[in-house]
Amino acid sequence: MAKRTAIIDLGSNSIRMAVFEKTSRFGFHLIKEIKSRVRLGEGAYERGGHLQSRPIQEAFDTLEAFSRIASNLSCTKILCVATSALRDAPNAHDFTTKVRKALGFSVRIIDGDTEARYGGIAALNLLPHLEEATTIDIGGGSTELAKIVRGKIVDTFSLNVGTVRLKELFFDTKQDRSALEAFLNNALETLPSHFASPCAVGIGGTLRALSNAIMEKELYPLKTVHGFAFDVALHRSWIEAIGEKSILDLKPYGFKKDRIDTIREGCVIFSKLLDKLGVSKVLTSGAGVREGVFLSDLLASQRGVFPQNFNPSLKSLMDRFSQNPKGDVYVAKTALALFDALVCLHKIDPTHKETLSVAGKLHSVGSYLSVYQEHLHSFYFILNNLNFGFSHEEKMLIALLVKYHAKKLPNYEDFGAYGALLPEANVVNWLSFILSFAKCLNADLSNPSVTFFYENHTLHVKSDISMRLAKEAIKKLTKPASFAIAFR
Repeated sequence: MAKRTAIIDLGSNSIRMAVFEKTSRFGFHLIKEIKSRVRLGEGAYERGGHLQSRPIQEAFDTLEAFSRIASNLSCTKILCVATSALRDAPNAHDFTTKVRKALGFSVRIIDGDTEARYGGIAALNLLPHLEEATTIDIGGGSTELAKIVRGKIVDTFSLNVGTVRLKELFFDTKQDRSALEAFLNNALETLPSHFASPCAVGIGGTLRALSNAIMEKELYPLKTVHGFAFDVALHRSWIEAIGEKSILDLKPYGFKKDRIDTIREGCVIFSKLLDKLGVSKVLTSGAGVREGVFLSDLLASQRGVFPQNFNPSLKSLMDRFSQNPKGDVYVAKTALALFDALVCLHKIDPTHKETLSVAGKLHSVGSYLSVYQEHLHSFYFILNNLNFGFSHEEKMLIALLVKYHAKKLPNYEDFGAYGALLPEANVVNWLSFILSFAKCLNADLSNPSVTFFYENHTLHVKSDISMRLAKEAIKKLTKPASFAIAFR
């Protein structure tokens, strides 16, 4: 597979491009993201689906510019998919032929089921484990759903209901609300009942914008929308109210200019789907069709899923920034052994061991930037890049453990800022101490063989080599409880 791949998504509302760079066989990261609000489907829905000349030209100009970006970033592969606007258009072939001849890459028009599957693939691989859920991707011309059961996509469905379509057919023409209700009800009657789920995964720009607004409203401590979850009951009336507002009334809600004129339509569709599916919780995905296309290509030999226990964000961070990979893995393994040895003292739920292991592997990534303030650099690296496969709670805890794996325990300022996402202070303090202790044991970077056992209020550390540097470092640590440490 190409080291750098550009993925272009030609939607009814916007044209977006994402450029991904591989760091190893399955490790990757995003190096460029850009969109243009072309509104390719504008004027088409009231004219039998025919694409209009102005949007066609703007779309071509955008693709030409995207092609130059891909070339200048040394992308060796461009994958371009088109969704509702082009698949509904009788004149789509003329446009795709022009692109292929002039720009040298093909535009693949995908059907609704394929579009839904791409969204499902992105959600399954890049969100925390989904045992059972329904993905919802509200676009400009259509809405795609994928049903997930036991971590697998079992069905997909596409509704010809989208924000631009509703805007042109009902809101711009100021039709009576009853006509809109009848249109939506008729469309949703075709959705099979087995798509019902208490958990929905929100995909696409409309639902990301909605989640961002909820985060702002709730003063949420993180700025990352991917992985953000909210209870429907707490925000349902607020979502419904947006669908009733005029565009001028929506300005205080904080939506971006390129989203504000279709967010009402999106909220109307979303509210109907929440009812139809019986959703009580929404998990937001920052990944969608583009990531699904990329992952389908990347994981072609893996049937579209990462190998078991593989995390692309963790792997990418280690690939790019780890200065001593073997030493980082050593710290992670040693921290787990120390956790087990001290379990009778700290009594922490063993589910935190995975978090501790990841923190061990990433504890020094900030030193790639500078050894000065490396803990703080690592904290920001993790907070802004460890997105895929981790909940916000897990990511926050990992980042905080790495920030304080030195002499001090986490302070009250951090608990005040991020407390809503953290376990109780005693758990954080113990995990931070264990990570710090494990790092100290490798002070000479020799990855020494050590064993632990706890007896008579004393942690015994046994090694076959001198641990002078480790002893000096450990003496400076703040212990979360009173016990002795003895080296043998």
